[in-house]
Amino acid sequence: MKITKMTKSEMRKWEVDSALCTLQKAEEIKKNSKLMSDVKKAADAEVKKLQSLTGSIAPKKTLSRPKKKTLKRK
Repeated sequence: MKITKMTKSEMRKWEVDSALCTLQKAEEIKKNSKLMSDVKKAADAEVKKLQSLTGSIAPKKTLSRPKKKTLKRK
């Protein structure tokens, strides 16, 4: 088997095709509620594992949006 050097355009095409495939697979996963439930459980377990390694330096819910500030009327 001969290995050839890819041109920049060939590499870019492969990268785009790979990204497209990844996005399509992600949409399929999102639509599978049982799988997503298991993925969320696995992600929670991974977060707990990482927090134990770091000494829980970050609060559990760091992804919530900050509250909007409202102007007080005088």
